[in-house]
Amino acid sequence: MSLILSIETATTVCSVALHHGGRLIAHTALCMDRSHSEYLMPIIEALLNNSNCDKKSLEAIAVSAGPGSYTGLRIGTAVGKGLCYGLDVPLISVCTLEAMAYGMRTFVDQGTLLCPAIDARRTAIYTLIADQVGQIKSPPHVALLDNKIYRDGLPNQPLLFFGDGALKCKTFLAENKNIRCIAEVAPSAIQIGYLAFAKFQQQLCADVARYTPCYLSQFQEK
Repeated sequence: MSLILSIETATTVCSVALHHGGRLIAHTALCMDRSHSEYLMPIIEALLNNSNCDKKSLEAIAVSAGPGSYTGLRIGTAVGKGLCYGLDVPLISVCTLEAMAYGMRTFVDQGTLLCPAIDARRTAIYTLIADQVGQIKSPPHVALLDNKIYRDGLPNQPLLFFGDGALKCKTFLAENKNIRCIAEVAPSAIQIGYLAFAKFQQQLCADVARYTPCYLSQFQEK
């Protein structure tokens, strides 16, 4: 059975989770801006200690791949890689937006499309569009919300935008009656761990030496 430590640092929330065989064992989240560099390692150590888990028992490290905060992702990746090298275990990367959609899928009505929204500054968000079974309808991209082409190109069915970029969606996409927005949703290492377990079973691991997060670019407009 796999014991996977998951790290989520794509936004202001610093989140760590421990899963055993795809089942959640423990989770800790710190909602404090710019806290990742100072608190990530202490949070990991405390989580393992409180779970009576020896670090050497870990079989993989999972990290949130982004998109999101450049600094946050860089810190999470550095810590994840360091643990992989020190413990000689594989690294698993999970798309932040896909993990957010995975976590929200049971809370919406059938037919509603899921649009996780991470703030990309100014009038932009990082997002994707997925259905309830996890099928990606539109891959991760930067959406410029003041762009009429993007607004008119949304599917003509219920969409739920959620995450710290959802307030922007409410401002710029309010005329679209199919859209609902929830801002009080953050990426979590819990969902990272669930998706990482599936990748672990399929041996879909990253190259630790060459791995870099998916930062995306605001010039990749869609």
